[in-house]
Amino acid sequence: MNVLMLSLEHPHEPKSGLGVHLNRLISYLKLHINVTVCTPSRRMFSYAQFEDFIADANFTMVQHVLSCNKRFDLIHAHDDMTAPAAHDLKQRLGLPLAATIHGLESERKKACQEAPHPYRLQTERLLLESADELIVLSTFMKRALDKAARKKITVIPSPASLEEEKGQIPRSMNKRFLFSFGRFVPEKGFSQLLKVFAILRQRQPDLHLVMAGEGPSVSSYEKLAAALNLKEHVMFLPFLHRRDLRAFLSRCEMAVFPSFYEPFGLAAQESMEQGVLTAVSQSGGFCDYAFHDKTAIAVDFTHAQEAADLLDRFLKDREKARRIKEAGKQQVIKLHDPRLITASYLQLYERIINNSAIH
Repeated sequence: MNVLMLSLEHPHEPKSGLGVHLNRLISYLKLHINVTVCTPSRRMFSYAQFEDFIADANFTMVQHVLSCNKRFDLIHAHDDMTAPAAHDLKQRLGLPLAATIHGLESERKKACQEAPHPYRLQTERLLLESADELIVLSTFMKRALDKAARKKITVIPSPASLEEEKGQIPRSMNKRFLFSFGRFVPEKGFSQLLKVFAILRQRQPDLHLVMAGEGPSVSSYEKLAAALNLKEHVMFLPFLHRRDLRAFLSRCEMAVFPSFYEPFGLAAQESMEQGVLTAVSQSGGFCDYAFHDKTAIAVDFTHAQEAADLLDRFLKDREKARRIKEAGKQQVIKLHDPRLITASYLQLYERIINNSAIH
């Protein structure tokens, strides 16, 4: 079987959860099938509008696929940003199309109380209508798409990494700290985390906060940290390699993910897999595997005082933390077993191809 995957993010140079998911998924699938990944050139020019980049990137991907002279059995597109290329190639090559919806731009913007760009609404609708079958990573996303798409939707979570290699962290980090990582964008809730941490530090003055990632909101987070008198207690790091993330996870007191909108929660999954006490917001894809007081800590970060009180209690209850960490690790490894997830994808691909041949 030869599968063509379309993505705007290269799996070997991940900058978000989508890239990390692709990296893991392809590493497992390629043991059974041939996977060709098409991404836009890394030398593409800068654009005034991100939507202009999407349009140009899709044109480039179509041209590349048509010129490569490879035979494919199936197209697998990832997110609406590949919708124009996916739709065009499906028509030109006469191939079935599977699409993974990693998140809905319309819902993401709604969570931030912003209006989505009309072009992104068009690409979102185009992918939903063009795909023969849809894939989502959580029941949260399936519920969201049940309203928007009238076709088969399969839930297949992101596979666990099962990697243990760790990097080194600076000697200066020989202190107690909370750890969070992800894209620095409003829907990830990092501004609210800073407000909660400011209250928590009043209870635990020796505690620090490390935030790793990249994105347009980093300067606003730095300003907020300074305004909350946290400048000496918060460290901002760039996007980290996975082995370096695991090093920080192995040393932190707790991993915290306060997202307002989270279709799956790959960062929380990775933290729990590493046996780390993990706190998440009370909605989104977290709900499939992060169960409060059992496998994780579910927190309403919109109420800063209550959130700080809850984190404080769990940080001080070592025995309860130990039980939750062990249960969380077992839960993630069981539910997100790469063998089960690989088998699910292979069965789904076969079904889509066979159904396409029948029709």
